[in-house]
Amino acid sequence: MEKEFLLSDLLVNTNKNDVVKITDTIFKINDDVIEVLDVNFDTKTLKIRHNHNTHNLIYKSDLDVVLDKMGIKRTFEAINTDVKAPMPGKVIDVMVNVGDEVKKGDAILILEAMKMENVLKAEGDCIVKNILVENHQSVEKNQVLVELED
Repeated sequence: MEKEFLLSDLLVNTNKNDVVKITDTIFKINDDVIEVLDVNFDTKTLKIRHNHNTHNLIYKSDLDVVLDKMGIKRTFEAINTDVKAPMPGKVIDVMVNVGDEVKKGDAILILEAMKMENVLKAEGDCIVKNILVENHQSVEKNQVLVELED
């Protein structure tokens, strides 16, 4: 059974000068060597190796701790299902069709704004529900360009 640790509990009585970075993933805290194996910013988890054992840590802000004490769980922000124009511009190329499955990071369309081409990408795995613009169409800031669904 995994035990949940708060990162702040591990660093009690540790000041900034007691933490030494050895490599990008290995740190020495006081006399203990810690290797960071994985960091997940979405779930606020950290997997480390210490004394030949792996540990899963949860790092929380003061607000997270207070909300936990009150019994309130914070949820992660839902993936945005609308691709909106971040600024006024002109659609150069719509790179998807209705019904296409796209993965997180896949290009949806190219928007030219301020003489630069900006590739707008999917924020998560989804399906193209509706395309509301055409190539060479001018768009306004925050205009919905493509609708996606989970």
